[in-house]
Amino acid sequence: MNLAARILCRVVDNFGDAGVAWRLARQLSGEFGWQVTLTIDRPELLARFGADPRGAVRVEAWPGDDRTPRADDVLIGAFGVEPPPPLRAALAGAARRPLWVNLEHLSAENWIEGCHGLASVRPADGAIEHFFYPGFTAASGGLLRERSLVTRRDAFADSPAQREFLERLGVAPGRDERLLTLFCYPDAPLAEWFDALAGGTRTHRVLVPRGTAEEAIAAFFGASPRHGESLRRGALRVQRIPFLSHDDYDRLLWSADLNFVRGEDSWIRAHWAARPFVWQPYVQAGQAHHVKLQAFLGRLDAGPVVDTMMRAWSGAGAIGPAWAAFEAALPALVPAYRAWSSSLAAQADLATRLVEFCADRL
Repeated sequence: MNLAARILCRVVDNFGDAGVAWRLARQLSGEFGWQVTLTIDRPELLARFGADPRGAVRVEAWPGDDRTPRADDVLIGAFGVEPPPPLRAALAGAARRPLWVNLEHLSAENWIEGCHGLASVRPADGAIEHFFYPGFTAASGGLLRERSLVTRRDAFADSPAQREFLERLGVAPGRDERLLTLFCYPDAPLAEWFDALAGGTRTHRVLVPRGTAEEAIAAFFGASPRHGESLRRGALRVQRIPFLSHDDYDRLLWSADLNFVRGEDSWIRAHWAARPFVWQPYVQAGQAHHVKLQAFLGRLDAGPVVDTMMRAWSGAGAIGPAWAAFEAALPALVPAYRAWSSSLAAQADLATRLVEFCADRL
């Protein structure tokens, strides 16, 4: 079914919101032949992801209140965004209403399965919104994953292309170095973690994209690394790399021994890397992020060492002893993360489920 769809996105979490919206738009267009418009309030971010303005996905800035909307079959509000007035009016009074789908945030909590797919009628005007919840089970909306992703990952691992990719970034890990990537929020316990790494017996090279952990790195080393430069203390090497396109960020995750990720978009991509990762959820009022983290740890079921590490990384525990135990167990944890990734890859991906969801309702 060749449909016209509009994805609405207002950016809250800098990169994650826009990243998820762009990945979905690109997949619906490229793999399902949908005519996709991405309406976003910060379109300049897309260039940082490697978006091609000449590509099949039409990108437009968030509209003013007086713009006449084009006719769409499906209107997807990313993360519960309320449509702008012209689009909102079309949902209620147009002769041909688009199917209104709210794409919610990813969660491992059990309750989302009971809410996924439900419809709600707005009492004021009769507009009908449908709730689509990404998740980790067959009863949810699934996870974003392109058809060729796993095949491309497996072909890249330990290949000449991987070595060339790292060389292009200026990364030349030593023979016994462990390679880590770091993408975190400012409240991550970086000073204590850096201390633990610096005092360790094995060298760790931490690759940090531009714009991440700037203040923490400067405070710990007394300087900020330039692009490609490494700062050293003890067994710790922190190396600054550029902010990468989506495709190159995937390659980075595939190249590392351990990935520290945050929010939603990088978290999902860490799953498909099939390598150990530590996730930092977006901080929410009332410690709701700890509830979300615990729900995910219950799904992952990788053992108490992983649980303790992720909780400490989100401020619920001391990072020093948590890291010591996690690092010691890391080689033995690789099969568990790989099995988790494989079990998720055996399910239908989010875009496939969304296309079927819309087809059933149009």
